[in-house]
Amino acid sequence: MKYAFMTRDDQQSRSIKTKLETKLSSAGHVLNTEKPELLIFVGGDGTFLRSIQTYLHLLDSMIFVGIHTGTLGFFCEFHDTQINDLIKAIPTMKRTSEEYALVELTLIGNQKHSFYAVNEVRVENPFHTFVTDVFIDNQALQTFRGTGLIVASTLGSSAYNKSLGGALVDVTNPTLQLTEMATIQNNAYRSLGSSLVLDSKRIISFKGDFKKAIFGYDYLLANVDESINEVTVRLSQKTFKLYHQKQTAYFDTLKKTFVKNVN
Repeated sequence: MKYAFMTRDDQQSRSIKTKLETKLSSAGHVLNTEKPELLIFVGGDGTFLRSIQTYLHLLDSMIFVGIHTGTLGFFCEFHDTQINDLIKAIPTMKRTSEEYALVELTLIGNQKHSFYAVNEVRVENPFHTFVTDVFIDNQALQTFRGTGLIVASTLGSSAYNKSLGGALVDVTNPTLQLTEMATIQNNAYRSLGSSLVLDSKRIISFKGDFKKAIFGYDYLLANVDESINEVTVRLSQKTFKLYHQKQTAYFDTLKKTFVKNVN
């Protein structure tokens, strides 16, 4: 199989990459950074997000698998001591990997500009109160006033969304989750004040003044050279394939990350 690496910039990750590359070559796999069939990311979730953006144009023909050396590893299936296990699993990855949809952020002005995220997209204004009308499938929901709004995927429910008080969603249930950031709640202005979990087919739209708004998608910012008058968010038809060792791995990670270890 043709493979490539995305590696966290630290000594441990680079050392693991070197060992793994030697073993992969011995097993008959071929290094190909232009058109890999398998992308091995060595690091943490940030390394994985970089991998997706780097190979966005090749997602249909690729599988992603991770070795955990970072601080967070929701997307990493193997530890640094499991290099041999990863190599043994490669022949089965095409039929056992799970497929997930990216979140698509579209900024509409004179033209449409689309960006893609694994975890979430954000529309926010750190300079003054952000005001926008919120629509679900073109039906008016509310007028939001506050710092901003994020829309998270199911996978992203445990990321920034959770830090804002959003819900954790079972990884097998594709959803969009709308969560408010520092919302204004008083006698004059009201909004939902809680996260809203939506079916994966819903389309969320924002309309308002975006002159000083910041548009974020995962760790990146979207920059466009024109005025934006509408923003839409949906689950994209663009998907990626991620290898999992077992179905319960996600819940093991939830426990290790968020539940106090009493042992």
